[in-house]
Amino acid sequence: MNLRIYDPTILAIDLRHRRFGYAVFEGHRHLRDSGQRVYRAVGEAEAAMASKRLAILLKSFSPSAIVVKRERWDRAQTSSHISALVEVMTQMASTYSIPILLIGDDDVRKTFHNLGCETRAEIATALARIFPELAWRLPPKRRAWQSEHPRMAMFDAVALGLAYWQHQSTKLPVPPE
Repeated sequence: MNLRIYDPTILAIDLRHRRFGYAVFEGHRHLRDSGQRVYRAVGEAEAAMASKRLAILLKSFSPSAIVVKRERWDRAQTSSHISALVEVMTQMASTYSIPILLIGDDDVRKTFHNLGCETRAEIATALARIFPELAWRLPPKRRAWQSEHPRMAMFDAVALGLAYWQHQSTKLPVPPE
């Protein structure tokens, strides 16, 4: 795969309760890394652990932008656990001068609707076809009585990153000189 001279690196983050899924894209076709970070703590320790895990990602990949789902970002006002992560993310993004971009759930759904995907499980399967390195991480099909598989946060972050490239390509950060 040939990367252009300047393919911005973006960090897509899917916020969850005491964890977050992430995907790092270098340009619109190269998935550099993906996974999830868990921090099982409460109170002050929760913010400290979230900060540590996010700092590692920011130092390792030096993203040009952080992409977050708008609905999860707005939910931070009512959820104390997500608000701790949002606070940490805002502070760290400010420290590293990285813009935080919000993408709506509608944009993510539109991106995969063209591929015939209606459910999140279908989206995860399509992502495993697009990025074969994710195939072994694909969670098993969820039954009605089962809770969501923890790895779905990672697939949601990858879907968010692809939606960014599909719908927000005109708002890319300016390349450094």
